[in-house]
Amino acid sequence: MKQLIFICIATALSFIAKAQSDSIKLAELKFETLFYNFDTIGFEKPVNYIFKFKNTGKADLMVKNVIVGCKCTTPEWSKSPVKKHKKGFVKITYNAGTKGEFYKTVIVNTNGKTANQSLTIKGFVR
Repeated sequence: MKQLIFICIATALSFIAKAQSDSIKLAELKFETLFYNFDTIGFEKPVNYIFKFKNTGKADLMVKNVIVGCKCTTPEWSKSPVKKHKKGFVKITYNAGTKGEFYKTVIVNTNGKTANQSLTIKGFVR
C-alpha cells in the first residue's frame, strides 16, 4: 500500500513539474536590426523598411500591436502566430510632411518574454 501511495505521489509531482515547465515556455523575438537610416529622402515621398525578426523562444509569438507616435509613420506586421524558430516582420512606412531631420521610434508589443521592443528609423527630408 505504501508503494502505491509513493507511486501516486511521484506521478502527481511529475505532472505538476511538467505543467510548471510548460507555463514558462515563452516566445521571444530577436530582430536582425533595431535601427535603420534612410539617409536623404524626398518630401512627401513614402519610404519603407522591413524589420525582420526570428522567434527564438519556445512558444508561438504574436505581435499584438505596433505603436507609432505620429500619422507620418505607418506600421504593418506579421498577423499570424510566428512559430518557434520561424521568421516574421514589422514594416514601417514613413511619409515626410516636413523637411529636415527625422528620428522616429515605434514600439512592437508582443506576447513574448520581452513584451515591448523599440525600433528606430531616421533620415533627412530634402
